[in-house]
Amino acid sequence: MLLLTVLLVLPLPRLQAQAHPGCTVTPVALAQMRGCYRPLLVFAPTAADRRLAAQRQALDEAADDMMDRNLLLVPITDSTKGFDAPLDAPYALFPAAEQAAARARFDVSPGRFLVLLLGEDGGVKLRSSSPVSVDRLNALIDSMPTRKREMQRAHAN
Repeated sequence: MLLLTVLLVLPLPRLQAQAHPGCTVTPVALAQMRGCYRPLLVFAPTAADRRLAAQRQALDEAADDMMDRNLLLVPITDSTKGFDAPLDAPYALFPAAEQAAARARFDVSPGRFLVLLLGEDGGVKLRSSSPVSVDRLNALIDSMPTRKREMQRAHAN
């Protein structure tokens, strides 16, 4: 009984969905996500940007949907300092060099807000200059051939 009480009182680590065995649980670069996750890159001028906060909140309210679809929120800002991390939604924070590489790869200037959904193949599947609804993300991801195969597997998420 004491053990059960202790287990209920101890804080739990942040849950993170692991897409497939062999995938990095906490990726810190886009290369680590390829074939494993669908990154949702949210470029924002600052970590306190209201549009970034709105996107984070929408995803946090649909954390189960995100985990089912191997979707990871990746904020790309001038600094992750002050980023209000989601409570439940899976996310990844990249070091400054990887954020700069993402800005260069997708040609996004530091003062611009942009949401990019990448597929597991690394290709851009959606580009939006405003936060994207969870329903739109789910519908788009569910239409992808890799997601259709995932849903047909036994014990699929």
